[in-house]
Amino acid sequence: MKFNQVLSVSVIALMSMVSGAQAESLTSAMAYAYENNPDIASSFLSVRAARQGIIAAEGAALPTIGAEASIGNTWSNIPSRGGPSDTVGLSYSQTLFDNHATSAAISGAEAQYDAAVYGAKNAEQNVLLSVIQAYVNVVTNRRIVQIREESVGFVRAQVGSARDRLELGEGTQLEVSQAEASLAQSTASYQGAINNLRISEANYQRWVGRAPGSLSGGYNFSSLLPSSLDAALGRANSGHPALLASAAQLRAAQFGYEETLASFGPNLSINGQVGAGGWTGGTVATEASVSLRLSVPIFVPSRTPSVEQANIGQIQSQLEGFATRDQIVEAVRQGWAGVQAATAQIEAATAAVAASRLALQATVDQNELGQATTLDVLDARSSVASVEETLISAQSQRTIAAYSLIAAMGTLSAQHLGLPVQQRNVEGTVIVPAVAPAAPADAWGNLR
Repeated sequence: MKFNQVLSVSVIALMSMVSGAQAESLTSAMAYAYENNPDIASSFLSVRAARQGIIAAEGAALPTIGAEASIGNTWSNIPSRGGPSDTVGLSYSQTLFDNHATSAAISGAEAQYDAAVYGAKNAEQNVLLSVIQAYVNVVTNRRIVQIREESVGFVRAQVGSARDRLELGEGTQLEVSQAEASLAQSTASYQGAINNLRISEANYQRWVGRAPGSLSGGYNFSSLLPSSLDAALGRANSGHPALLASAAQLRAAQFGYEETLASFGPNLSINGQVGAGGWTGGTVATEASVSLRLSVPIFVPSRTPSVEQANIGQIQSQLEGFATRDQIVEAVRQGWAGVQAATAQIEAATAAVAASRLALQATVDQNELGQATTLDVLDARSSVASVEETLISAQSQRTIAAYSLIAAMGTLSAQHLGLPVQQRNVEGTVIVPAVAPAAPADAWGNLR
């Protein structure tokens, strides 16, 4: 096989994944995952559950109405105390004042709802980033498989050529053995690439929800990248959903502390009952009552440990918020550095690919003139394959680093990406936090 033919096949193989009439784009894969991924669906159910928590907390301020009925018989040695009995009645109870415990509980439930909303947004980001990584890995591994398959074909042709020269007395058994050894190594490398591809395809199916078909391999993330590292950090610190969820969790812990304190204060309630009975005895009597009940705790042994436990919960929430912030800052810096490093690697690898192809052409020409051995040709071809894989890996690393940076800023969402999907929400309207979130720095202020 002539080098020009091999080079043409290699170029075609490298470009074959860029476009295709039926190829699935990354946007299409993310849109399908957004609509079908169970992790995203589960996160929205968590928001619905948190909404019910608000309703349940608000119910503590509403009256409780009940009904009851009983029928029975009493036996006694005193006739006037025995006989059948029956009653039917309604009861009414409402808390008039509970030291603001219900108010704190409602505010805490609203904060938990905020945390669930932001948690759902963060889950959406994590799923979409996993889809992107799976998509890029499949495209990359498919290209590597093609490169190594071509290398096997090239080396196999060299083995045949070495054997032909040996039969004509122009070659040596050493050249044949070297070519055969290189063929075995190339075949093993090709099988390894096949295995990596199968693993990446399985990961793709897990996150996207269907097996990968033809993938276009085109990415469009330039408009989403920040202009500087400081801009990326500023966007992450002000709007990352994980950071906002941590701030909401801290508010919930603070309201929980207030609720715990209030629960050990005075409580005023109104209670009423109305009922009737005596049908079985022949005399029907009706009764009604109403009362105010004031309860003032004087000594409650569980108060001190309960309050301390609630305060510890605040401290834990604050520390978890600090840890989340540090993780986000780290992710932003890593993503930014990854994009810069991969860009430099792409430039170097592109130049290396061009140089190695020229070197292979020169080595093939020298081999035809008897100035280079078969091993020299095989080494040159191996160098071409190596730098081509390096270039492909650098391109995939830059893509993943870029989207990881976008996720670290908190903008890897269906809305920001412009995915062709129906924007999902669990309330039937746009998801908006029940309480406007305070800035993370304010939310993580001094604790009691």
